[in-house]
Amino acid sequence: MAVRTWLYAPGDRPDRCLKALASPADQVIWDLEDAVTPDAKLAAREIIGELLRRPLARTPWIRINSMDTVWGEEDVRVLARAYEKVEPRIVVPKMNTGAAARLAELSGVVAHWLLIVETAQGLLDALHSPRPWSLPGAARLAFGALDYRNDIGAVEMEDESELTVPRSLLALVSRGWGWPGPIDAVLPDIEDPDRVERSARRGRSLGMAGKMIVHPAQIAPVHRAFGPTDDERVWAQEVLAAAGSAGAVKVRGAMVDRPIIEQARRILESAEENG
Repeated sequence: MAVRTWLYAPGDRPDRCLKALASPADQVIWDLEDAVTPDAKLAAREIIGELLRRPLARTPWIRINSMDTVWGEEDVRVLARAYEKVEPRIVVPKMNTGAAARLAELSGVVAHWLLIVETAQGLLDALHSPRPWSLPGAARLAFGALDYRNDIGAVEMEDESELTVPRSLLALVSRGWGWPGPIDAVLPDIEDPDRVERSARRGRSLGMAGKMIVHPAQIAPVHRAFGPTDDERVWAQEVLAAAGSAGAVKVRGAMVDRPIIEQARRILESAEENG
């Protein structure tokens, strides 16, 4: 199943949480962190806990508060118990080696983890760790660009060139750890679908496997970005057709060999997954 779009909804707004589940986003994240003010965090945790005990059309993820706050560890404990019939799905912000150690110490919590790297320390920890961050359950990385820019003092560029290195490194780490491809950062702009699509295509070109989003209007442009274009489909079909011929062949002026054939197969598999 494609996991291109990860739609956030504020955890203190149950109406929006349920509306997000009804959207065509591939995954939904109910947020306890940035979308909720400090004075509303405990109430939001209770709201989400109650929602999780209802029969839901599908299972949401929950972004907890970071592990260096007064709420983080208790978010994990309380919400892990609220998932009654399925393994918890927990999104962890400000991820680094210290946060991984604290999460691993929470006895009995086995979950699916989405770990957001959004600081220089988090990225360096991931690069220098001799093995994957060991957590009980399945895990993958994500990128938090807004906090990352603030942390290193970067300036937002129209072409997002300041994000090329961290995006590439997170894809490299994910591959080296044997984890699924990382999920790209949120783009706050909800009024320019072309800009959203360009951002998603840049992430895809660097190894990102999907994108976190903040509004349903961003779903369609991200889905387009992570699906092959019509020309890519036609090219892939031409490559696979040529690969069945005897001897050396070329397609559109380029020689066809094993890596090219594998690329063509991936494109057509992606086209099938994306409908």
